[in-house]
Amino acid sequence: MEGKKRTISATTAALLIVVLVLASSTLYLSFLNQPKSTANGPLQSAQLQSFGVATAASPAGTDTSSANSITVSGNGQVSYTPNEALIQVSVQTSNTTAVAATASNARDITSVIKALNGMGISNGSIETQGFSLYANYNSCYSSCIPQIIGYSVTNSLVVNITSSDPTELGLKAGQVIDTTVKAGANGISLSFGATNAVLSQLTSQALQNAVASADVQAKAIASSLGVSISGVISAGESSSYYYPETYGTFAAAAPAATISVPTPIMVGTQTISATVQVIYSIG
Repeated sequence: MEGKKRTISATTAALLIVVLVLASSTLYLSFLNQPKSTANGPLQSAQLQSFGVATAASPAGTDTSSANSITVSGNGQVSYTPNEALIQVSVQTSNTTAVAATASNARDITSVIKALNGMGISNGSIETQGFSLYANYNSCYSSCIPQIIGYSVTNSLVVNITSSDPTELGLKAGQVIDTTVKAGANGISLSFGATNAVLSQLTSQALQNAVASADVQAKAIASSLGVSISGVISAGESSSYYYPETYGTFAAAAPAATISVPTPIMVGTQTISATVQVIYSIG
């Protein structure tokens, strides 16, 4: 009987050990499945984190529409008759000293300005473009030291005249040339262009023509590819050019007293150009 009790006690003890082991395992697994917190908030279990990485989506807002597009450059031009003339009038003088060269230049350029005022051109239409004073040296080679032999001064003015009548504009330009040369100018250059108000309108028209050119090209390309234009993705101005044309540079080649025939100036026409780049969506 005593032996039987010992056997039951041993069996009971073994069962208790198994229960304790199972209970410990259950508590441990429950602890692992509980969310843990960090300084940045709750941290999910390893299984949930792995699931999140596996199902990560692409960043929102990704635009792939540019793959279905046509890019073209359109050129536009506008021809116009200038309504503005810019005449550069310069006086160059030389003398043995800088003071003498500057003084004689000041006298001559003052005479030129007075002559312009006398023909009805106000100082508001006359602007100094540049002034320079430099030394002149003798011709010297390797065996000598260059020596200053005199000084030269150049004073340049820009005279602005406008007229919507090309014949009148050309006539005024010729009169400015003749008048300033008689007054002492010995350098003349002339260019025609457009005033700011007219230039703004011309640029706008050139851009419209460039856009129309781009539209024609895009439709032709789309038709050849068997697709259609569905819209415009972007458009931008690549370039716009405007350069006043210089018609010539003149210098007084004879004494002023010999000038008797008015200088003829023909205005003609000019061109302003613009270029745009347009990206069209296709479908």
